[in-house]
This record gives sequence, C-alpha cells and structure tokens, in this order.
Amino acid sequence: MLYALFNIAFVVAAPLIGKLGDRVGRARMIMLGYLTYLLMSLGFAFATTPWQVVILFIIYGVFYAIDEAQSKAFIADLELERRASAIGVYNFVTGLIYLPASLIAGALWLLHPASAFLVAAGLALAALVVFLFLRPDRKRSSDASLACHVEQ
Repeated sequence: MLYALFNIAFVVAAPLIGKLGDRVGRARMIMLGYLTYLLMSLGFAFATTPWQVVILFIIYGVFYAIDEAQSKAFIADLELERRASAIGVYNFVTGLIYLPASLIAGALWLLHPASAFLVAAGLALAALVVFLFLRPDRKRSSDASLACHVEQ
C-alpha cells in the first residue's frame, strides 16, 4: 500500500513539478530535490509511528517526481547539441552507482536501520553543497556570454 501511495504522489506531483521547474528553473528544482531527499531521509531515520512513514512515502513520491524529470531536463538544458547522448550517459552512470549504493545501504540497514537514512541524508547535504558551489547551469550561461563578447 505504501508503494501505491508513493506512485500516486509521484503521478499527482509530476506535472505540477514540471510547471514549477519551467517557472523557477531546473537548478532550483534540483536543489529542492536534494533538500527534500535530505529531510525525507532524516524523517525515515527518526520515524516512530506508522502515520509518519505514510507521510514520508508521500514526500518520497514528490521527491521522485522532482528527481526523475528535472535532472533529465537540466541535462538537456546543459547539453544542447547531444541531449540524448548526455541523458544516456547520465542514466548509465546512475545505473552503475545504484548497485554499490544499494549494497552499502543494505549493509548499513543490517547494522542499524536508521544509519542507512542518516548516511543518505549526509550524501544529500553534500550533493546540495557541491551543486550550489559548482552550479553547472551558471557556468554554461557565463561561457555563452563570454563567447558573445569574444565574437564582438
């Protein structure tokens, strides 16, 4: 039932997230996704009642709606000439990372279930900080403006 609720939240949130991403920008949506995942992971680490888990699965569905579409749209915005290849590489790398990540999460779960979520929250925080620092979307726009100045 929880995964059905997750899927319902995903389906309901996806078009709204897409519209919001078009309005505020994909980089902001990706940062919102990292923040949502961070808070959701902390929630799972400290949840003690069934209703908390239900709410967290709804939040997970919303996070997944952000992550699934906005990351691919962000990549397509960055790589204008080879969009499909860029998204394919992203999916390939992500797929390669999922297996060891799942094994590590499973080992952490066996040690102490909350530890898996605390590590996930820490990784989400690290990803948010790195993304804020690197901001690949700003680098691309500054490269484009630099190219315009060089041409003139």
